[in-house]
Amino acid sequence: MEANSLIQKPKKQKLNEEQGIDGNRKCFGNLPDVLLRHILSFLPIKDAVKTSVLSKRWEFLWTSNPNLDFGEHLAGKRMLLMNFVERVLYLRDSSDIKEFVLDFDVQFDASRVQSWITAAVRRNVQILNIRIRDLRGQFSLPRCVFTCETLTSLELAMPCIFKIPPIICFSNLKVLSIENVTFSDDYTTQQLLSGLPVLEVLYLEKCRWGCRKVLSISSPKLHSLTIIEADMHQPSDCQFMIFGAALKYFVYSGELFNEYCLYDSFSIESADFDVTCYGEWASDERARQVAYRGFKLLIAIPNVKDLRLYGNAYEVLAYAPELLPKMPIFNNLWYLKLGALNLECESLLKILQNSPCLETLKFLKIDPISDREKVDIILDPPPSCFSSHLTRIKFCCYDGKDLNAVKILLKKAIALDEIVISFEESVEKNLEMQENLYKQLITLPKGSQNCEITLK
Repeated sequence: MEANSLIQKPKKQKLNEEQGIDGNRKCFGNLPDVLLRHILSFLPIKDAVKTSVLSKRWEFLWTSNPNLDFGEHLAGKRMLLMNFVERVLYLRDSSDIKEFVLDFDVQFDASRVQSWITAAVRRNVQILNIRIRDLRGQFSLPRCVFTCETLTSLELAMPCIFKIPPIICFSNLKVLSIENVTFSDDYTTQQLLSGLPVLEVLYLEKCRWGCRKVLSISSPKLHSLTIIEADMHQPSDCQFMIFGAALKYFVYSGELFNEYCLYDSFSIESADFDVTCYGEWASDERARQVAYRGFKLLIAIPNVKDLRLYGNAYEVLAYAPELLPKMPIFNNLWYLKLGALNLECESLLKILQNSPCLETLKFLKIDPISDREKVDIILDPPPSCFSSHLTRIKFCCYDGKDLNAVKILLKKAIALDEIVISFEESVEKNLEMQENLYKQLITLPKGSQNCEITLK
């Protein structure tokens, strides 16, 4: 059904409001209007509008729907979407809007999109999610967005320069997500990132920071921070000063072209670091810079309980071996997940040695051991957690080509209760290969007689 006909279609179907469903129950149409409106609030707006054809009573029930989501349901039909948005906003009553979502190819219609956002703000919107694409020209958010005191969540994905007005008042904003924008160099960027009194969640993805050299992120209630760097052809080399006295969850993904300094971060319990390296490092100097910046992140989270290291997050530390003796003791770390297990990497061995209470070790793949003559001396002596706390090891996407790492872990982890192995797709489809691998695995010497091998 075309969007611009959703509101105008003749009433071909009537709702029977007198006859019960089974003779004993009241029919759906006998419910009070307030309950019907509540039910409609759970429907996509295009479906809620369609109910206007059911009967005279239903004609305008949808007009107070608090959730307006415009986007994917009319993908590829841009003009229909535009007409539908404008008619919904025009016919909607004056009640408050709870959630306004716009996922839209703007092209040359920036002014129309701005008017829709303004209409949502005037109706005291609480959740605003704007994702614009295919922008041809300039676009900026209406100034009224930055002084909307009812906003609790603001999500923006805009391939444009982010213009922030001098006056910002987000007194109730708890969630802020900004993606694919270029920040200006003026002080308003700093005001946005450190002037939100109740902000709890901050998500920054593929943002560009211009020529700024120092930027601080600070909010007294911030408990979750995610930073995903863009693939930068012109790195900004900005220093971020992050003050996180209430921070519990921190995620970083990128090439560490910027430096991140965490202060008052002893409350962080969960951290994800994905340090990517596209090809070889440009130089040893660049590799050492990344190593120092990665190390700075690790020493800032000594109380972490759940740590995930992907890409080159721990391997890059090998470019600055003088840092390894300064690795912190992770006394609270019980869960460690790795993108790849490299038992020949000194930095990983140091992390394991400094995690005395580690209970679960999980990894997505195994890096083969290059020097097979050293198999017997790897993890010798084993980390203390191997004899006291490490009870579970999980292999993911195992291809069965190298059993040496499995052999070492089975032999050294004497407190192990279970080792769980899931196969990559090629092995998963070959039952004969799985059976052969299992026969090899159960013959390997085990340090723990209670250890069970589980194949998934």
